[in-house]
Parts: sequence; C-alpha cells; structure tokens
Amino acid sequence: MKTWTKYSLSIILFILVLAGSAGCEKKEAMLPETAVKITDYYPNSGKEGTLVTIEGEGFGTSIGAYKATVNGQDAAVISATATAVVIRIPVGGSTGKLVLSYDSKMMDVGTYTYQNLSVRQVFPANGPAGSQIRIGGTGFGSITHPAEVFINEKKALVVSISDTLIVAEVPNEAGSGSVLVKVDGMDAKGQNFTYQAIKGIKPLSGGKDTRVVISGEGFEQLTTQNIVEFNGKKALVVESTPERLVVKVPEGVTTGPLSVNINNQKTTGPSFTVVDKPIIQTVTPLSGPKGAQMTISGSLFSKELDENQVYINNILIPLNSANESELKLTVPGGTGSGVIRVVVNDQVSNGPQFKDQNLGITAMTPDNGLTGTSVTIRGTGFSTTASENKVYFNGVLAMVKTATENSLVLEAPLRLSTGNVKVVVGGQEALAPQLFKRAGVMTLAGGPSSNTFAGYMSAIATDQQGNIYVTDTNNKQVKKITPSGAVSILQVNGTDAVFVKPYGIVIDKQNTMYVSDQGTNQVIKITSAGQRSVHTSGFAPGHMSIDDAGNLYVNINGFAAGVNKVNPTGNYSKINGTGWVTTRTVVDALGNYYYPDQNAISGNGLMRRGSDGITMNAWIGFSEAGYADGIGSAARFQGISSVVLFGGNTMYATDNFNYALREIDVANRKVSTIFKANNRGYVDGSLVESRFGALADMAVDKNGNIYILDPDNKAIRKVFLK
Repeated sequence: MKTWTKYSLSIILFILVLAGSAGCEKKEAMLPETAVKITDYYPNSGKEGTLVTIEGEGFGTSIGAYKATVNGQDAAVISATATAVVIRIPVGGSTGKLVLSYDSKMMDVGTYTYQNLSVRQVFPANGPAGSQIRIGGTGFGSITHPAEVFINEKKALVVSISDTLIVAEVPNEAGSGSVLVKVDGMDAKGQNFTYQAIKGIKPLSGGKDTRVVISGEGFEQLTTQNIVEFNGKKALVVESTPERLVVKVPEGVTTGPLSVNINNQKTTGPSFTVVDKPIIQTVTPLSGPKGAQMTISGSLFSKELDENQVYINNILIPLNSANESELKLTVPGGTGSGVIRVVVNDQVSNGPQFKDQNLGITAMTPDNGLTGTSVTIRGTGFSTTASENKVYFNGVLAMVKTATENSLVLEAPLRLSTGNVKVVVGGQEALAPQLFKRAGVMTLAGGPSSNTFAGYMSAIATDQQGNIYVTDTNNKQVKKITPSGAVSILQVNGTDAVFVKPYGIVIDKQNTMYVSDQGTNQVIKITSAGQRSVHTSGFAPGHMSIDDAGNLYVNINGFAAGVNKVNPTGNYSKINGTGWVTTRTVVDALGNYYYPDQNAISGNGLMRRGSDGITMNAWIGFSEAGYADGIGSAARFQGISSVVLFGGNTMYATDNFNYALREIDVANRKVSTIFKANNRGYVDGSLVESRFGALADMAVDKNGNIYILDPDNKAIRKVFLK
C-alpha cells in the first residue's frame, strides 16, 4: 500500500509539472511576438472622453491585458491591434503622463493635456508640397489671433478655418513629422504627416522596360502601395523604400511627366523623354588587338557615362568616355570574336561583328571618291611589304603603292562601286569601319576652257530619261545634255528652239517642258511631242518650280515682286507671303512651298508656306549669314541659290558662298553637309577634293545624281552620292 502511494504521488507531481509548464506556455503565447515600440499618439490634448490612438508595433491583441492611465487615473482601453491601441480619456482627470501597460510592462507614451483645443484627425496624412490637408478637431476658433498650423515645425498656410476644421496647404520642403495647431497660447499635436517629394529620376530618357530610379521621400515600403505613372501610363514598381523606388517603364509610354500616387495623393516629378533604341552608325576598328582604342559613332547615346554599356561577344567593356553621339573604350583583348552590343538605359542595339585579332582598320581617308582617288588606310597589323597586303573595294582588287605596319596608300580601282573595303594580310581579314562610296564630282559638260556654253547659265532640269536641259541664257538657247555628256541645242519640230532670254526651266513627269523667257515676258510650254505654245504671259518670269498637280510657281523678276502660281490652264494669281524670291524654289507632295526670301531672311535660309497658307519664317536657317549644321533656325547658310526634293523627305540646297552642298531632312528640319570647300576653284574628284566656281541652280535625277550649274566655270557638274 505504501508503495502504491509513493508511485501515485510521483504521478500526481508529474501531472502538476506538466500542467504548470502548459500554463506558462499559454501565458507566454499571449505576449507580443516582437518588441513593443511606440511611434506616435494623437491627439495629445482634448476634453474628457476624447479617443486617443497610440500607434506602434508589437502590441498584443488582448484588451484585458492592457491598462492605461492619465496622470495616474485609469483610462478605458477601447480596442487593440498589433499596430494600434485606442483609449478613452477619463472623466474628471487632469493633465499629465499617459502610461500604457501590458501584462505589467509599463510604457511611457507621452503627455496628455486637458483643454478645449484638440487635433483628432489629419486627412490626408500624406501628400506633396502645395497639397491641402483637412485638420479635424475642436477649439480652433479664436477671437484674438487666428489658429496657426505647423507641419514638422514648418509653418503652413491656413486656407480656411472653423471651430472644428482647418484646411491648410503643405509648405515646400516640409518633411515628415507631426501636425501641430496653435490657438491662443495652446498647442495641440495630431498624427504624423508623411511628406511626399520626388527629388530626381535617373535616367531621364529611355523606352519600354528601362529601369528608372526615383529618389525622394515619403514613399511606401510595400511596392504595391506606390502607384507610378509615366505620362498617365502605369508602371511596374520592382523595388521600394521610403527614399527610393525602382520602376520599369511600361509599354506604350509617351514623353511626359512622371508621377507617384500614394493613398490618392499624387506627386509629379520631372518629364521622362521617350527615345528609340541607340543607333550604331560606325565602329572603329572592327578588328584589332588588346589596347586598340575603339570609337562607336551614332546617335541616342547618353552623355551620362553610367547609362551606356558596351558588350563585345557578350563581355561588358568599361567605357572611357561618352556623349550623345560617341562612345569610346579600350579593347581589353581576350574577348573572342562576336557582336558589338550597345545598351543605353536598357534599350539594346546590336552592331557589327568585332574580330579579336592583330589586323584592324582604324581609319580610311577619304571615304568617298571616284576611280583614281588616292586613299590612305590606317590601322594595325599591315605588312610592310606592299604586295602582301590585298585591298578590295567592294570585291575589286586595288594596287597598294606604299605600306607600313600602320598605313597603306593606294588608288581607288577601275570598276569602282560603293561597298565594303577589305584588307587581307596572311590568313586574317579586316573591314574598314565605313563603306567607301563611289561619290564625288565630275564635269558632265563644258569647263573653263570650253565654249560649249556662254558665260552665263541660269537654270537646269532633268527629264525622265536622265537627259539634262540648261538655259544657256547669253546664247539665247536651251541646251540638251545626254547622260553620257553629249551636248546639243533643244529641237522643236526638227529645228533649233529660239528664245530671246531663256531663264527658268522645269520638266514635269510627262516630259513636258516649261521655259520662262524674260525677253518676251512669257512662259513657253513644249510637249514631249514637240508642240510649242505660250503657257502664260503678262509678267517677267524668273526661276520656276512645279508641283505634282502641274501648278507652276514662277518668281516674278523684280524687286520684292514675289511669286505667281500658274495653274495647268495658264491662269495665275499672286501667292501671299513671298517677297523677293530670285532663286529656285520647291513644292512637296502635300503642297507645302519652300523658298529662300531675300526680303525676310536675306536668302540665308528657307521659309515655308504651308498648304494651309500659313508661312513659317526661318523654317531652316536664319537671316544672319554663317555656316553651321543643326535643326531649324539653328542651321546657318550663306546665300541659298537653289533647292530640290528627292524621295519625298530629302531636300538639297546649294549654299553658294559657303561653296557647299547641304542636305535637309524635311521631317526633322535637320541640316547636314554633303561637302564644303574653303575656297572656289575648279577641281573634279572626291567630295573633299572638289572645287566649284559657283553653285547656282541644281537638279536631281531619279537615281539621286545631282547636277549643279557652275556658271563661273561654264560647266555642268555631276555629283555622285552612291
């Protein structure tokens, strides 16, 4: 019996231990899992019965475990969550410390003041500078001094006020902090306000899938609570902190401001510019050894070095320098051969292949010319024995005259055509960084010592068969020049066409020719069948242009006389907007009229009279003479003598006193230079070598060859661009 009692007592003790252990575990489970931290409480003043919210983290959720006191007097706990506890201020209490206890653990919250003034709610509790917040509470009215509002200790503009509501404007650079109201010497603090601001975005340009970093303040920790839009298009937020957001630019994005919306409070930042992927035009060299200096030329690169990345055969290469049109780097060697890839703000473009080898071409000058043009090729890995270097121009072998390890000198071969230039040394091949263009200037007819033309030729045109026609004004003739350069006098019904003072000339798509004869004040029409008639008369006609509908635009010879538009039946009317036009003009397919006006722009640019009749001064160029490529009025010319269109969007202009031929991208108003000489002369050859006495009127054939009248040299010059 005693033994049984002993075992029984042991079992009972064991059960009691287990029960005690279970009781401890149950008690511990009621405690917060994380350390309790109080972050804010509001309002900090008011009357009895006021509900005060204590915010933080790690709170327990059992109301019965809580106790609250104000200056030692018990206050009722109304609700409890893991992040907020709400208490009711007791009746008959007094100002003092607000203390919160949880299972005997005491937490000093702050001071609560019994008074009429109380800030009970701030809405919204976040926003940018200039936004308005509504402050609800009591005791805001005053008969002595109006209430003042401070956000994070910065004074806010009070927009409106009543005893229970204040509307205030968030000040600039407010920062995040409590909202404080001051009335008649009393202070009342409300909940914290989160100040939203975008301080910058990087990059400022890109396209779909570009990763953009937004720096600022007041962002939400959770990515889903930050709504970022690019000009109204929602983006994906991939990272977020209170000071930084990382987003991916959405598909269909357009240029415009970036914005961040948090709790329906929108903050607008800088504009994000949508640009296309980078354009790689040339890479120099396309092969070479370790240490070679590579230059990648093109457009839409970033001037910010870290916004550009270059890969050779998928290996990232550090950049030495960067701007919008050029990237420079040092070839590290050991990359192997592979594609050159340029990434700008996550926009990717693949370029040509690079060969990791000793042989490479860094430069070729000139990069255009005709047969016999002297060409110098520079690079690495050439043989010093000239014959051991094989150079091919678009597959045609050229003879190397002299050679060093870093340079080859040779002449462009017979049967030259536009294409790649390749150097072969031993078993290695290298390509030049750009094509060699069969481009240059040659005399098609005439010349300084020739009597083919008189000392003055005024206008030129080309027909559908590639024949050229020139008004040989002082000889009172129109001359025909075949594509091979044979010259004859224009025939009408088997006899030489006679004029008094032929000046302007145009030919339509049906090969109907129009010649302005200043000696008779007539525009003569000559059909392809040889029928001659007076198309219109009654004014002194000068240079002419023609549109697709067959309307002529005829300069009136005389000071500030303007232009007449002559319809296909020969009736005409004065065009508004044009002043003193003495050079060839042009009309595009939409009916827009382009002309250099000596009155408005001193002949140093083009004006544009739209098909709607609206005139744009300085469409390109400016009244001030000069020389500069650029867009619109940023470009400079010195005496435009003729303009022609080719292919719808390309316009050519003879820039006479700069001895230059200029190209204009019509859609973008962008001006570039095809060639420019430093002085006048008479030289055929590459675009760099050529010289003109004057660049007067101009025509372009269907193949893109340009014909320029050079009256000072009594010659018709043909410009090859391909």
